[in-house]
Amino acid sequence: MASGFYSGSEAILMSIGKDRAKQLIEAGGNKGRALKFMIDRPSEMLTTILVGNNLVNIFIASLATAIAGRYYQDDAVGISVGITTLVILFFGEIIPKTLARNRAEEFSVWVIRILQLNYYLMYPIVELMSWMIGLMLGKNAQLNGRIVTNDDIEYMLNKAEKEKTIDSKQLDLLNSILEFPTIKVKDIMIPRSQIQFLDRSWGFDKVIKEAEQFNHSRYPVCNGDLDHIVGFLHIKDLAYIKIGERKHFKITKHLKDSFFVYEHMKIQAVFDHMNRKKVHLALVKDENGLLVGIITLEDIIEEILGEIEDEHDIEDSSNPHQIESLKSGILVEGNLSLRDLYNEYDIKIPLNDNYSTLTGFILDMLGNNFPEQGQMIVWQGLSFTLEKVKSFEIIQIKITDVDGEKHFFSKREAEEEGDQEVPLPQQVAK
Repeated sequence: MASGFYSGSEAILMSIGKDRAKQLIEAGGNKGRALKFMIDRPSEMLTTILVGNNLVNIFIASLATAIAGRYYQDDAVGISVGITTLVILFFGEIIPKTLARNRAEEFSVWVIRILQLNYYLMYPIVELMSWMIGLMLGKNAQLNGRIVTNDDIEYMLNKAEKEKTIDSKQLDLLNSILEFPTIKVKDIMIPRSQIQFLDRSWGFDKVIKEAEQFNHSRYPVCNGDLDHIVGFLHIKDLAYIKIGERKHFKITKHLKDSFFVYEHMKIQAVFDHMNRKKVHLALVKDENGLLVGIITLEDIIEEILGEIEDEHDIEDSSNPHQIESLKSGILVEGNLSLRDLYNEYDIKIPLNDNYSTLTGFILDMLGNNFPEQGQMIVWQGLSFTLEKVKSFEIIQIKITDVDGEKHFFSKREAEEEGDQEVPLPQQVAK
């Protein structure tokens, strides 16, 4: 009910236009006095709603997890996520917002009165948030009663970055959250050429040897090749096989069903589907039903939180995407995704439906021409030299500025420089 109240309150504040509110204020009465309080403090009212709603939702999620943990220890998180998502979605968002929009003026008086009480109770938090917004937008910044859009938030973040009032890591996190709903599976998936798989004919020792080599927890299992996947194997399931049973081991007895998604699906929807189905790895198909890659929950989560390092990543944590820094530029693998390139070096090559990797971008630039070793392509002041090409496959690409020098730096190099200003490539399209 509390979550529904805050969501409905937001809908009421946004549904009553500023002109209509002024008419009601001029008419006087309880409704006019209540609306005057809202009109005089639009930013504080919205902040009160957002703070209150988040506190309530966090409490609901924590309570659901605690209750589920008492009865379903292994599946507590999955169960609590499913229950809280449904409860908050229907009773905390859809139903109250629909009612509030249809009867905004009728509910406005008592809703604003309760918000007034909340405002005074949460006064320190609300004022702190308002102060932080003031740092970003200026002391006289106000929301003026209108809906805050993604463009507004991006503007605020860009201004905060220029004025250095926000930490770079916090800025990256907020930008990732804003971008998250627009990212497609094909932008972050592991391409088919990089998939490590097991064969259904392999014995126990062969499976363990492959698992030790690649250090993944889950593998697709195939009948000969990737076009004939029969399921997934979770390596931890092999721990329960007794030594005497390993000689007669059959991998097919330990498989889990395959889960499929399409490359043009948004990762936000895929994340929800995978959570509901309790799967951690999905096969990615194109519109013709052909396998083009795989995607994991970790891949999706990393789009917000950044690279997640585990015990198997430590040795390579300094260079997670195999980008070699040179004196005059960088040397990268052709299958490097454009998102990873941007995340590492702020080189922002625009994505489209034709490509999501550096190789795809180069081939798109070449048009009907085949790639050749030593070939150079210039784009937006950057030079892309095909350092290694094998059977028309682009293996390595060298990126420099057109003058042959290196004028761009990785985000890691920038952090190591501390407060020293690091030049960014002026010629790169933003």
